[in-house]
Amino acid sequence: MDSQLPEHIAPLRSAVRDFADHELRPRVDAMEAAGAIERGLIDQMGQLGYFGAPFEERWGGSAMGEIGFTVIQEELARAHASIAVLVAASSGLAARMVAVAGTDEQKERFLAPMARGEGIGAFCLTEPNAGSDVPAMTTTAVADGDDFLLNGQKTFITNGRLARYFVTFAKTDPDAGGRGISLFVVDEGAPGLEIVRLEDKMGIRASDTAQIAYEDVRVARDRLIGDENTGLQHALSTLNQSRVGIAAISLGMAKEAVKLAFNYAQERELFGGTLADQQVTQHHLADMQINTFAAESVIYRTALMSDAGENIEAESSICKAFGSEAAEQVIDRSLQIHGGVGYIHGSPIERIYRDHRVQKIYEGANEVQRNNIYRVMRRQFG
Repeated sequence: MDSQLPEHIAPLRSAVRDFADHELRPRVDAMEAAGAIERGLIDQMGQLGYFGAPFEERWGGSAMGEIGFTVIQEELARAHASIAVLVAASSGLAARMVAVAGTDEQKERFLAPMARGEGIGAFCLTEPNAGSDVPAMTTTAVADGDDFLLNGQKTFITNGRLARYFVTFAKTDPDAGGRGISLFVVDEGAPGLEIVRLEDKMGIRASDTAQIAYEDVRVARDRLIGDENTGLQHALSTLNQSRVGIAAISLGMAKEAVKLAFNYAQERELFGGTLADQQVTQHHLADMQINTFAAESVIYRTALMSDAGENIEAESSICKAFGSEAAEQVIDRSLQIHGGVGYIHGSPIERIYRDHRVQKIYEGANEVQRNNIYRVMRRQFG
């Protein structure tokens, strides 16, 4: 498919795949055991421009566009989903919020370090009782002179342990629901900011996920991103972009699952031949390739639309829902082809199986994506 994409995509994919194969894969088992990403790998990705892919060069970016960022997330996910999720949360969400709504001064101050990989970002939106129902959040930001005082809790925060910048949503007008939410950048180590705990997850175990508490965290007004009470609208536009990346992560895992199943089927001896000699196996592998190709087509078409400045409100939700569900079928079928070997903890397909399950949940559960798609359909056809 790269032949149909901009000229820089094929060499970019080759470079990222080389990094993933030679630098990332050899460290996966150790990072899974430690439950953490090696800092040296983060520094390397920063130097290679992976964190800065969607951003302008003047803000520390590498100006590869949404299409380049999609390639990076896909190729990293083929080797290790946890590191792809780290990049997606920092650049696709936290840094992108500053890029979308920040002033030039804020972009220089916050976006540039995140784009260079020097400071990791965390996107702090979800709360214990407010996930998809964002207006139900209870974290507040009360004006106090030239500052705001933040109080509340956030949960399921990716990069919570690693983050230098906590891009935080809080209600500045609690009576206004979703129209009373503002956005702030809080530095790690700010008095009153506490990492309450790290979650022990089924998958993406090397990607840290934290619960965070804010207790009278003082934030200067110049850390307000965008106008007061406009945080939710900026979040929605950012999520429209980032969901393409989540779909790309699913695609990367699906492609790896196809490769693993194909290779195993050639090697597994069965009934005087190999598993691959069985027509049922051939059909399973063909179906896996069909799903992968269809997802790839949807995802890269949407990335191109985004780079062309088109509205992808529905398409991004289609990418997220279809891409994650197609990948789930592929990965499940791959594990079935592996049989008992694939079910053993530590096998590559077992890790992919666990890592992928969350893809249908975060950044808006797939049920919410269908709500988004239908809402756009009503505008188009109603």
